[in-house]
Amino acid sequence: MEHSFTKNIKEILKNIFADKSEAIFEKSLLLQYINLKTKSANKGSKSRANFANLYAIYVIIDILE
Repeated sequence: MEHSFTKNIKEILKNIFADKSEAIFEKSLLLQYINLKTKSANKGSKSRANFANLYAIYVIIDILE
């Protein structure tokens, strides 16, 4: 599924992984989940109820660094 925020995700991946970015996006279940949950990223604050789960993922990744 592609939406307005998918472009941002793919751009970040391209900056990091260059020509492998599309394959990484397609194969990563975590990136697919993030893509699904950021569908409302460019909409109003009332439509962003799922961002708590994304923040939890962010915290786990930040701890692992």
